[in-house]
Amino acid sequence: MFRQPLPVFLFAHLLNFLLKVFLFAAKHFKVDIEPPADLQPSSYKILSPLKDPLPVVEKKDYRKILAEAEAQGKPISPVRRIKPLCVDVDKCPVCGAPLDYLYSFGKDPEGFQKLQCKVCKHQWAPGRPAPKKFHPTYRCPFCSYALSKDKTRKNFTVFKCRNDNCPKWLKHRKRYRFRAFDVNFDELSCASPNAVPVNLAKSRFSPFLIAQTVNLYVGLGLSLRQTVSAVKQIWQVQVSRETVQNWVVSLASKLAPLVKSIHLPLSGLVVIDETYIKVKGKWHYLFTACDGLRGFIISQHLSPHRNAVAALTILKDVIDRYGNREFILVTDKAPIYDVAVHSASVFFGASIRHRPVLGISPLPEGDPHTYRPYKNRIERLFGSYKAHYKRHKSFSSFEGAVAHALLYQLYYNHLKPHEAFNGKAPVFLKDKQGKKVDNWVKLIQWIVESNQIQKS
Repeated sequence: MFRQPLPVFLFAHLLNFLLKVFLFAAKHFKVDIEPPADLQPSSYKILSPLKDPLPVVEKKDYRKILAEAEAQGKPISPVRRIKPLCVDVDKCPVCGAPLDYLYSFGKDPEGFQKLQCKVCKHQWAPGRPAPKKFHPTYRCPFCSYALSKDKTRKNFTVFKCRNDNCPKWLKHRKRYRFRAFDVNFDELSCASPNAVPVNLAKSRFSPFLIAQTVNLYVGLGLSLRQTVSAVKQIWQVQVSRETVQNWVVSLASKLAPLVKSIHLPLSGLVVIDETYIKVKGKWHYLFTACDGLRGFIISQHLSPHRNAVAALTILKDVIDRYGNREFILVTDKAPIYDVAVHSASVFFGASIRHRPVLGISPLPEGDPHTYRPYKNRIERLFGSYKAHYKRHKSFSSFEGAVAHALLYQLYYNHLKPHEAFNGKAPVFLKDKQGKKVDNWVKLIQWIVESNQIQKS
């Protein structure tokens, strides 16, 4: 038995009937589609609260231990040596006890001489080529229980309180956790071009031609091949793609130390976000901080990883710009920014009012103002940058990508006409004669002269 297909005229009647049912329901039943208050983005992991107090760091001091032992009637005497130590050490790495309280304690399984401190009983092998990283004893601020190592990540270690009688666990059913970063925070710095492939001062090409070539490559967003073709058609000069790339990297390397000397009219509102660019065919993350009210770029940092260390790196540069003054920070709800703000307040003493923004999330309770327009501003900035970047598709080197980002920052802040600022650049510069700095030649000359005046 063959099944007959539904006739076309019956199918049309069926659609009309369903449409009438839908219109009737829409007319008589009002449905408000609102996101639930506890809606969370599925792509972000919700971290445990970062407002908990810091753990108590247990520090051992040999003087205090000796005094306590003396008070208890059990003084600790120095070691009576028969043979001198065969390892060159000065003191105990835990309590700081001098050499008189250290004695040999056999050898470890690898054959290295071990030592033990008579004061704090710490054992270690100083001659071991790769000694284990030592961390202090962290104690929970709620119950004084020693925290145990829970997870080890690339840049930090998570310690966790496992005490079942901890007040935090009994009240909130959440364990106290602490992230101990294995990062030297004083050495964090944004990516900057360091290579100088050519000496621009001794180039056989004129500074005017070099500046105009950079304008074609950065300002107009041409690729290297398109830039070479444009230079040949306009000025009848034959240059290679490698030459243009060397000019860009060398110029960015020379200007990088001077960029921070340019005064920026900071408004107290900062927006930080990241976008994707390719370097050698692999995705990298360009972190950008811009002024929320005046639109200029404050700082940029290119990182191969999208993690809390990269977010903290660019945040540290912004803090240095503000001189530890308080400012409002607008970001998305990625947890890396929560960790970065928390770490900045702990290690740098920064005063930051963090305002995370999500497009469909309700406003923070008690906050009548929305910060979403400022988040949209940096998205618009990324749109402008991607229009210049898309012809490149992928940078051939990390230095080239950083150089392009730095020169685009100068172009965007001081040369690019913005419709929001009546066709002017966000940061208006004038030379000695009071004339507008409106091209690369004048901008480079202005930056060099300003730096020389500051040094004198």
